[in-house]
Amino acid sequence: MGTSPGRALILGGLGPAEIAVLRAMDGRNDLATLRSLAVAAGGAADIADRLVDLLVTSGAAVDGDQHRPDNAPLPRHAPDQSSLSLVDRSPDGGASSFAARGRRHIEVVGAGRVGASVARLLAAGGIGDVDVDDQALVTDADVSPAGHPASAIGIARTRSLHPFLGTGSGFRSVERPGPDFVVLAPDAGFEHTWLTDALLRSGTAHLLVHVTEITGVVGPLVVPGTSACLRCLDLHRTDRDPGWPTVRDHAARKPPPAPACDASIATAVAGLAAAQVLAFIDGFDVATVGGTLEVELPYGLPRRRTWRPHPECGCTWPDPGTGEVI
Repeated sequence: MGTSPGRALILGGLGPAEIAVLRAMDGRNDLATLRSLAVAAGGAADIADRLVDLLVTSGAAVDGDQHRPDNAPLPRHAPDQSSLSLVDRSPDGGASSFAARGRRHIEVVGAGRVGASVARLLAAGGIGDVDVDDQALVTDADVSPAGHPASAIGIARTRSLHPFLGTGSGFRSVERPGPDFVVLAPDAGFEHTWLTDALLRSGTAHLLVHVTEITGVVGPLVVPGTSACLRCLDLHRTDRDPGWPTVRDHAARKPPPAPACDASIATAVAGLAAAQVLAFIDGFDVATVGGTLEVELPYGLPRRRTWRPHPECGCTWPDPGTGEVI
């Protein structure tokens, strides 16, 4: 059952009773019926229980009572929910996990080639509220297959993306004071520093994604008080090169007139970023907590770099009075 390594399941040594039960597992027969079929085929009733438990816990079957048409996602999201069901191996076919995405509110700060693509992918992945913070106008250089369409040139980046973000998963979250998660997608890789302190103070998890020259970078995904923050990365780089702050500030103040941002790399890192955010929102461990994924032309194979909290940063220090992280 299945073909993907690590997910495929092989059942061997099947007798008539097991075969009868498997053939009857079509979503229309309850467990009592399966037990009766096992006995009628010459086996014990608990053969049905053991097969059902094995297949459901391995993700090869779902509970037909929970996997009903009225519990199905919008048709365009059916492939995404099917994928999620294979990851979380839930008996409801990923329905509850996918519905939870629809109650999430994610803000994307920066909507150039990379940020626009991330925002659209998050909405396509079922996030109910995807907000974009970027009032710049769409230019010819912003147009990309997964981001802004050519018809949006000259209008605000935020407005350009409205048609792609408005419906989400079909669920809309209630009003809340702030987002559950923030994606930082600056046009230049070092324009994020003004926002990171506020995100740390509010305890909001966030992810940096950008393309600098020929390298696309996803991460780190910062869990405030737990993992390395963006300031930690600056301090580590400064340890290696004391001139780094000068280089960083100059790059932020004076970006090149036509910054390099290859469409394929921008799309690749946007896809990786969206996948990391969705997995984190779903409750899974992700590679970008305490790390970055980097994709460089012309090779194009992602590699992971590990980043640990810097001892002088303080983002994971406990408060001497309360013991809580500052």
